[in-house]
Amino acid sequence: MYLASTIGLFALLLTVAAVIVTWEDRRADRRRDRTRSAQLAALGEVDPLASARFRADLRERSS
Repeated sequence: MYLASTIGLFALLLTVAAVIVTWEDRRADRRRDRTRSAQLAALGEVDPLASARFRADLRERSS
């Protein structure tokens, strides 16, 4: 009984931790996208898809 409760509690804790990490990663990605868009806007770029192309260019260069 105690073992099952302990394992269940551990599984619940692990699930909550995974959800929080995923949520924080998505939040950080959105913040990074906003920063990238703001930097491109400061350079005079008005194309809303420019940040996506910029990210793709960086990936191609690093490969």
